[in-house]
Amino acid sequence: MNKLNYFLLRKRLNTGLACQQRTYSNYFDLKNTPFENVKSNIKEHADVNDLNNMYTKMFYSQGGSKEINASEKDVNDLDSINREINEFFGTPTPETSYEENANIEEIESPQKFIELIKSDSKFCIVSKSTDPIYNLSMEDFIFRNTPIDKSNLASTFKSQRLMLYVNEKTCVFGKNQNPFKEVNLKSKLLKKNGGAYNLVRRYSGGGTVVHDTGNVNYSYLTSRNEFDQKFFNSFIVNLVNKHLSLTQTHVLDVPIDIANAQKNYLSLNERGDITCNGYKVSGSAFKIALNKSYHHGTMLINSNLKEFSKIMRPKLKKSEVTNNGIRYDLEEFSEETDVNSVRSPIENLKILTGDVLSTPEQFIQILVNGFKTLFSHSSNIKTYSISPGVVNFVDVYEACRDLNLKNTSKGFVELATEDWTYRHTPSFKYTNKKNGFYYRVKKGVVVDTNDTENKIELNKTLFKEDFMV
Repeated sequence: MNKLNYFLLRKRLNTGLACQQRTYSNYFDLKNTPFENVKSNIKEHADVNDLNNMYTKMFYSQGGSKEINASEKDVNDLDSINREINEFFGTPTPETSYEENANIEEIESPQKFIELIKSDSKFCIVSKSTDPIYNLSMEDFIFRNTPIDKSNLASTFKSQRLMLYVNEKTCVFGKNQNPFKEVNLKSKLLKKNGGAYNLVRRYSGGGTVVHDTGNVNYSYLTSRNEFDQKFFNSFIVNLVNKHLSLTQTHVLDVPIDIANAQKNYLSLNERGDITCNGYKVSGSAFKIALNKSYHHGTMLINSNLKEFSKIMRPKLKKSEVTNNGIRYDLEEFSEETDVNSVRSPIENLKILTGDVLSTPEQFIQILVNGFKTLFSHSSNIKTYSISPGVVNFVDVYEACRDLNLKNTSKGFVELATEDWTYRHTPSFKYTNKKNGFYYRVKKGVVVDTNDTENKIELNKTLFKEDFMV
């Protein structure tokens, strides 16, 4: 923002507001401005802080009230200013927030998919599949094959991508996690026990999450140099809060309860998780390699949280009380090298926003439109769809081999295997205090035990939930 534009904006904002009997709500509350937790496309200036402070002073009265009196002309002027600033800082306007994503191109073949990924264009891609193996394979292939100038890593990165997908019922745990600790592997809800939930170890770090068709998985890809752990979640917070603010009436005949109206706004906690009214609605994981990075997470919209809780293993160790009232632990994990999940109270946005944001499709549309405005200086950012009936990853891998392409993924083949699910578990020791047996496990295999009942071959037998309480 040059000094002339900044001066003109100050002059317009400082224009006196006429006193009429209409009340302007906190449309410019800091959570709704483009200056809160969102980076501009260029290096941020001190002007941003000045403008933020100016917003606060102008729209919060000295007495602590968050309403001001405004004429219709003043309100229209302020709406116009808000649009201009949103466009400048890459946040959606009221018009773009509700714009239909009609222009979605379907990828026509494995070859076209490879060509798109190898190009240096920015784009959004929305999967039509709900298969977690397919979607995680898509994400991994795009990450590995997105081009980057290795000869000049400090150069401007041109190939940011946004990937969006919805998975069928799936429990997904981090690359460096222990599923025996994190997941109730005896749950009848898991497919291996006759239920409907897949069990998948992903390629990124982070904790264990559960997916179903009521939540949306998002993945933002950029360069390693541009990676910022909180940036994209901050961007999502701003986009969703903007969407929520647009559903409220900004010019009212009577004052509103601002405190209650803002309970459904999103915010970031100290870990960078997205929260709403005290509940966690989205967790995140990251991967940094090949001079690139991606940040992905899952947004709870309308999921079956009761089932989720039955799949996650209780964090507290099981215990029982003996006849003499002495309590003792029945099992323990020790000598651990894995990453623990951080448990938090969770809730759906459908509930927290009073049905304002109630479907995965709404959230996908908000993110697609937001991504386009984030890079509004780039021309013709397209949105593509991909379906397994047209782009099969076995065919994609074969085409890559035929073209002698490097960095090709093996996700579609590897992710569904028992070796990847269990043999990549970090080493640990499990003690079953009910029967006194212990097991030292490395790469999923028992390397030491005092178990005399089960036929265990050291360095060969996979550790399994049958050995647990």
